Amino acid sequence: MRRKVAALLSGSDRTSAPEPVSIVPSSLERRLLASFQSGDPEAMDTLFQLHVDRVFAYAHHLLGNRSDAEEVTSEAFLRAFDKAATFRGECPFRGWLFGITRNLCLDRLRQPKLLLLEPEEIAYRGDSGAQSASMETSVLIRSVLDGMEEQQRLAILLCDVEQWDAREVAEMLGKSLAATKSLLYRARKTLRDRLTELWSE
Repeated sequence: MRRKVAALLSGSDRTSAPEPVSIVPSSLERRLLASFQSGDPEAMDTLFQLHVDRVFAYAHHLLGNRSDAEEVTSEAFLRAFDKAATFRGECPFRGWLFGITRNLCLDRLRQPKLLLLEPEEIAYRGDSGAQSASMETSVLIRSVLDGMEEQQRLAILLCDVEQWDAREVAEMLGKSLAATKSLLYRARKTLRDRLTELWSE
């Protein structure tokens, strides 16, 4: 299993942000999961391809580091596929998978670590003008997001960064669509108010 997931990851292009994709129907996930539980290895490949870009992007936004995100993505799929035989479908597969990913990211963030910069961030450091301003803005936004309540941060990242549909986020969080839209409204207001406060300083 570990070799199989490693091979799938090595063949996945994650050098740039994934294009927004349509919501994967829960019915398709259930059929693929049932096929995988029945011993069909191709179903695992399909589930992986459906979700790997978003899992990686989600982990990358939470961790802020490509290397850590790749490791968490690999481990998340390994755990999901190892436990797939006991998954009973009480929630959508993607919600379960992202829950595993979130827990792995939180574990990783609790560990002491060195400050690592992405290559594009390193390129910014020697520049001035617009690039420096852009880097400063990115740092401020990340700082505010890091200080936000977890579900508000998730709503911002998934809806505004990853371009998820609010209904899909509602499924993942286990909330109603109305509650999710309310959460997103509060999250955007929190982010906007805090950034306005910081910029005024």
